[in-house]
Amino acid sequence: MPKPSISREQKLLHGNILRGVWYLAWPIVIQSLLHVFMGMADLRMVSGLGHEAIAAVGIGRQVIMIILVMILAVSAGATAVVARKLGERNTEEAESAAGQAMMLVILFAMVMTPLGILSSRTLLLILGAEPEVLALGLPYMQIFFTGIVFFLGNFMCKAIFQGAGDTKTPLYINTIVNIVNLLGNFLLIYGVWIFPELGVRGAAIASVISRFVGTSLGVMALNSNRYAIKLTFKSVFRLSIPEMKEMLRIGTPTAFQGVSRNISTLLLVSMITRTAAGGFAAAAFPIGMKVNQFAIMPGLAIGQATTTLVGMNLGASNPDRAEKSGWTASKVGSIVMATIAGISFIFAPQIMSFFTQEPEVITIGATFIRVVALAEPFHAVGLILSKSMQGAGYTLMPFYLTVFSWLIVRVPLAYILAFLVGLESNGIWISINLTFILQAILVAITFKRGNWKKTKLKTYESKNIRTDSKPSQSG
Repeated sequence: MPKPSISREQKLLHGNILRGVWYLAWPIVIQSLLHVFMGMADLRMVSGLGHEAIAAVGIGRQVIMIILVMILAVSAGATAVVARKLGERNTEEAESAAGQAMMLVILFAMVMTPLGILSSRTLLLILGAEPEVLALGLPYMQIFFTGIVFFLGNFMCKAIFQGAGDTKTPLYINTIVNIVNLLGNFLLIYGVWIFPELGVRGAAIASVISRFVGTSLGVMALNSNRYAIKLTFKSVFRLSIPEMKEMLRIGTPTAFQGVSRNISTLLLVSMITRTAAGGFAAAAFPIGMKVNQFAIMPGLAIGQATTTLVGMNLGASNPDRAEKSGWTASKVGSIVMATIAGISFIFAPQIMSFFTQEPEVITIGATFIRVVALAEPFHAVGLILSKSMQGAGYTLMPFYLTVFSWLIVRVPLAYILAFLVGLESNGIWISINLTFILQAILVAITFKRGNWKKTKLKTYESKNIRTDSKPSQSG
C-alpha cells in the first residue's frame, strides 16, 4: 500500500465534513460489524454447550472488559496526540507518542496478566456465578489474561493508525484476525480433525491466537515506513515519562469512563442473576447485548472517526470546523443507529431464536432488545459527542457525565424498578433505556458550551524528538 497522499489531509481538514466522516468511518463500521459478527459466532458456537456456557462466556467477558478497558487510558491519549500533532504537521512528536503508547501496552500487560489470573475466581463469585458457570468461566478468563498483551497490542495499533487518519489498514488486519478467530473456534471448541475438543476454553484460546496475529501484523505495518508515521523499536523502548504522563492525562478519564460503564454493567448482571428468571435472564442478557451492538458499533465507529477529525482540525487551528464535525457526525450516527435498532426491534424474537431454542431465554432477550432499541438515537448523540471531545483531549467532563448517568442514576434505578416495583429483569432494561436518554442530553449541553475547544497539548523538547515541524505525510 503506497504512502498516504496529500488528498487525505484535504479530505479531513478542508473538504466536505460529511465526506470526511464517511471516509474515516466506513472502514471502522465494517471492522466493528465484523467484531460483532465474531462475538455472535462465539456465542452461537458456545450455545451448543448449553445456557451455562453462554452465561459463562457472557459474564466472563464483562469481567474482562473492566480490566481491558484500562487500555483506553493509553489508546485515547495516543489517538488524540497523534491526530493533533499531525494536524500541526509535527510528525516527529506523533511518531514518538506512538512508540511510547506501545511501551505502555507492555507495562500494562506485565501488571494485568497476573492480576487478572489471580482475581478471576473472586470476580465471578462476586457476580453470583453458579457452580456450573464458575467451572466454565474461570478457565476462559484465565486463558484470556495469559495472552492479554496481544489484545492490548492489537487495540493500540488500531488506535495509532486511527490517529493518523488511516482506518483502512486496521480493517485489513482485523479481517484477518476475525478469520483466524472463527477458524480457531471451529477447530478448538468442537475438536475438529487433530484438534482437541476444548469447549469454552477453546473459544478463549482461539481469541488469544487471533490477537497475536493482529498485533504482529500491526507492528510490522507500522514499522514498514509505508504509512503516515513509523513505529520504530527505538521509539518504543526509550522510555519518555513526560510523554507517557501526557497520554495518560488525556486518556485516564476516558479509561475510567469505560470502567464506570463496565462496573455499571457488572452490577446489572449481578442483579439479573438474582431476578426470578435467574440463569435464563443471565443467558439472555449477553445475547441481547451482542444483538444491540449491531446498532452501537456503527455509531461508535462514527464517533471514532470524529475523534480523528476533531483532533486534526484543532491541531490545524480550525475549532469551528472541529465543532461542526461533531454535530454532523452525531446526526448521521443517530440515523444509522435508529435504523439498525428498528430492524432489531421488529425481528427480536427471530434473532434470539438463532442463538437459543430455550423459550424463556428467547422471551426475556427479545424484550431487552426492544426496550433498549427505543433509546438508540439518544445513545448515538451521547456516544459520538463524547468521542468528539475526546479528540480534543477534553476527557474529564465526559467521564463525570458517564459516572452520573451509568452509576449514580442507572444502578439504583435498576434496583428500584426490578425489585421494589417488581418489574424484575424488565425494570433493568428500562433503566438502561432512560439513562441513555439522560446522558445524551447532558453531553449535548456540554459540547454546545465549547470549553473543549480550548484544550492544549504539551510540546516536548529532547534529544529524541526534533521540534522543527515538517509537513506530515498523513494528508
